[in-house]
Amino acid sequence: MKKILLLTLTLVLALSADAQFRKTWDFSKGYSAETKANLNADPNWVSNRTDANTGETTGWKDNAKMSGELMANGVVIEELRGINFSTSGLQNNGNYLLDPTTIRVARKKMAFSLPKLAAGQKVTIVAKSANGTATDRGFKGNDNMEYIDGPANGICPGPDGLCTLVWQVKADVVDSVDITISTDMGGLDIQSIVIDDGDAPDVEKAKKVAYIADAATIDADMAYIFLSATDGVELTQVDPVADITLDSLQYYDAIVVAPSVAANAGIVPTLKSAIAYEPVLNMNAAMYEAWGYGKPVATSEMSVTVPTEMADNALFADLDITSGLELLTDGGITGVSLGEYFANDAVLATAGEAVAIHQHNAARNTYLFLPYTEEGLTAANQDILPVILGNAVKMVAKTKKDIVATGAPVITKENKDRETTVTISTTNTDASIYYTTDSSEPTTASTLYTEPFTLTEACTVKAIATLDGYLQSNTTSLDIDIMSQAATPAISIEKNADNSVVTLTCATEGAEIYYSYGVVTDKAKAQKYVEPITLKAEPTEIYAFAVAEGYVQSGLASDYVAINSLNAQTIRIDTLTHFDANSADWFVDNSENGGTGKESAYYYWGKNAWKYYSDEVDHTETVKDSQGNDSIVYYYKPDPAAVRVINPNTPNGWILKSAGQVLTGELTLTAEAAVGNGATGRFAETAEDMIGGTPTTGCITFGGKTSGEPYTASIETTEKYAAPFDVVTYVGNGNNGNPGNLEIQVSADGEAWDSIGTVSMASTQRYYKKTRVSCDKTGEYFVRVWQKSGSTKAQLYDIYVLNNGENSKKYDASTVGIDNVGGSDELVRDEIFSVNGVRLNTLGKGINIIRKHYADGTVKTVKVMVK
Repeated sequence: MKKILLLTLTLVLALSADAQFRKTWDFSKGYSAETKANLNADPNWVSNRTDANTGETTGWKDNAKMSGELMANGVVIEELRGINFSTSGLQNNGNYLLDPTTIRVARKKMAFSLPKLAAGQKVTIVAKSANGTATDRGFKGNDNMEYIDGPANGICPGPDGLCTLVWQVKADVVDSVDITISTDMGGLDIQSIVIDDGDAPDVEKAKKVAYIADAATIDADMAYIFLSATDGVELTQVDPVADITLDSLQYYDAIVVAPSVAANAGIVPTLKSAIAYEPVLNMNAAMYEAWGYGKPVATSEMSVTVPTEMADNALFADLDITSGLELLTDGGITGVSLGEYFANDAVLATAGEAVAIHQHNAARNTYLFLPYTEEGLTAANQDILPVILGNAVKMVAKTKKDIVATGAPVITKENKDRETTVTISTTNTDASIYYTTDSSEPTTASTLYTEPFTLTEACTVKAIATLDGYLQSNTTSLDIDIMSQAATPAISIEKNADNSVVTLTCATEGAEIYYSYGVVTDKAKAQKYVEPITLKAEPTEIYAFAVAEGYVQSGLASDYVAINSLNAQTIRIDTLTHFDANSADWFVDNSENGGTGKESAYYYWGKNAWKYYSDEVDHTETVKDSQGNDSIVYYYKPDPAAVRVINPNTPNGWILKSAGQVLTGELTLTAEAAVGNGATGRFAETAEDMIGGTPTTGCITFGGKTSGEPYTASIETTEKYAAPFDVVTYVGNGNNGNPGNLEIQVSADGEAWDSIGTVSMASTQRYYKKTRVSCDKTGEYFVRVWQKSGSTKAQLYDIYVLNNGENSKKYDASTVGIDNVGGSDELVRDEIFSVNGVRLNTLGKGINIIRKHYADGTVKTVKVMVK
């Protein structure tokens, strides 16, 4: 019998040890101050969202691949504790996004597990697709689970917001098991995970409080007597002796310093070291002078005044402070004057000219001063004392945090010609940074970093960061090199009868030259120069810089390229009309006719194509089949009802039109005036595609059609314009491969259309190309861009119809720059750049490049010299 009992006890203990210890993860409650501090201090987490008003980081994403229990600054993230993430689906970074109310698992096939669940236990997840329009994203459980409730197949429909999904551990599971849930087709935002009915409400444990006071005086100490009787406080008297260490005090949730502790007591230095590292409530003004942090200030006041902005502080809960707070019924309050260490603290109350109550480090391991002397406790208002003492102890105890290291400094360098500028920062914005330049280890006696500094000799910079209440950071180091600057490229322009040829050279041996038609200084966003550049369609400003191994990037050269065949009578730069795929015009509510989606993807008549042909036979033809027999071929008439039109929210001279082909408004894209990585933005395919500007933000995407039926989608004018004119388009490719075949057409009657040119499109996804074609007819014409054939997903940003008008007449090819080319009289904004391409707020000394943007879309480039 005894042996059986032991076996039973062992089994019970084993089952208890294997049980799931946590059952609720609710991310809608946000993240604690401690978690936020750890995330900010860890370079493996970077800011992903900030508060628009305060600038405070409110969202983070991982900056390095991580799995298991997620950690920040060496500490498990408490809000995620108990969830184990696998390595499945992870990329180098950006896998997890901690937002204010959710955690995003951002990749398909990512998986996480919950340990030790038993048969029949349920797991409920509240989540939504991370893509508002994706309709195929959801979760899958492993073989130990069955999906029992929620949207079909565990899919979270994008437009429908949060959905609830429920799994149950299968009944045939014998032992407790780890269950795994994975994402299916893409990222999802998780608001909460609950096992069964979740965790029982937390019952707050009593706060362990060390009361520093002589045992001989403790029986008469009113503060000790009241705190001993306070619910939620477990009070321990500690003698103020010299051998008490900070480590031993860390056991407690808070420390209270009684008024009876002598200023020369052995524990005083330890109490000083506890400030900001352990919650402290001090009632002893004599400590300030002993610590070197201020001095006691005696007053005749018996009441304190609470500033209006501090009225909601937890210290004053259940107290009436409207006409001051009477702490004493006799004598006077002894407040303090604050020294440098406490100088920036929050003052919660004053007594005359003295600080009566102040708080240091409100968010973590706070220090609070209450103005009670031994005599003051005897004369204390007995209605106020127990309330404010209880509030004070509980308030400081709640701020107890583990001691973590300050975020290690980040050292960056900017090489210039024969000098290097060094900048040092840390994620803890209030931290002090100390650095050395002689390879020695920095200490708090090293140089204090206050602003970027310049070095002219190679060396190693080392830095540490310190912050009150944190451990000193690890040391960061960076080798500093000194380089010469590559020579600025020379621009040579050969003007021929119908074109201009630009040749770029650099005096630095081995240098590579990059060029653009905007102020671009990043070689990843510019065009590499390999041969002379021939321009014939448009005059433009050209910019060039050089890079060479072992050299600082050169300065930015620029020159104006005129075209001899263009003059004030032939150039076409006046805008007759402009189609602009912007949200204000084209986020059109067409829900009554099937429209659905949001600004990032609005399907004007729904996601599905419709039939172009009617059921009415137009005519038949008799043909011979391969056996020589007659076969009848039926030809059907187009269905007039298939024609559908979208008008903009405000008439602007353009419409979207289709008779079966899907059109989608993608109106929140970002098109960049650069040649670059198409995976991360909308870029020009070549530098020439940037001449004259950059596409608008947003595009209209030409989508699918019914199989066997024609393409019918177009964007066209509602007015006719007098030719001759040029039509300029900015079009990208939503596919990676074969692009669609778009034509630019004109029509005198809006029915019969003639092609005046095809639209150039990149084969690379996300790159855009600029096309200019001329209509040299006479008469007035409608204009449209129409899909003729090819693949879907052509993305049209802009259409300009340009003629030779008032602005064109001001063109002078002999000028340097285009400052004589007029635009609308209404100037929208100026952009100022240095000759090196650095964006400036105001004009600087030397050469400035100013780009003037006018209301009609015209951009003028002007060079200005400031002496």
